[in-house]
Amino acid sequence: MIARLISGGVCVAWTMVGAGMAGAQPWQPRDLEPPPDLPAATGLTRVDQAAMRLLIEAQIAAMRAGDWSGAFALASPDLRAQYGTPTALKDDVTAHYAPLPAVAGVEFIDIVTFRELPTYRVILSDGDGAATTMAYYLVRRLDDGTLRIAGCVLVRVPSS
Repeated sequence: MIARLISGGVCVAWTMVGAGMAGAQPWQPRDLEPPPDLPAATGLTRVDQAAMRLLIEAQIAAMRAGDWSGAFALASPDLRAQYGTPTALKDDVTAHYAPLPAVAGVEFIDIVTFRELPTYRVILSDGDGAATTMAYYLVRRLDDGTLRIAGCVLVRVPSS
């Protein structure tokens, strides 16, 4: 899922996982790479951290299963408003981020603060286990206390 946040000017994306990287097409990141020295997120309990991870895993599982309504429901209200429908979300993900449908694995790294939101850094891997992309999942806490994904900036991992 890709969206341009009007206030922050950052392009955000959701991840979709499936099997193998074999048919992936080249892609170009749409955003500047976040600075390497992002501060650690503060004020998060272990419960908050676990809830963030579960949210991201649930969104990945929904996309893996082709449940775009489920993936859409996990988006923050601002992203849902931008997309309007789960179909628009699906169309944007599949049209603009070629490596995402081919991601085979995720590794949760740490939680930093980016764009004033707690942000989980996640490494996305291909079917051979090679790291291909760093995803910065921005998470927003809603007024009712629930967490929703506010976006995910993708950065290509240099090949070794």
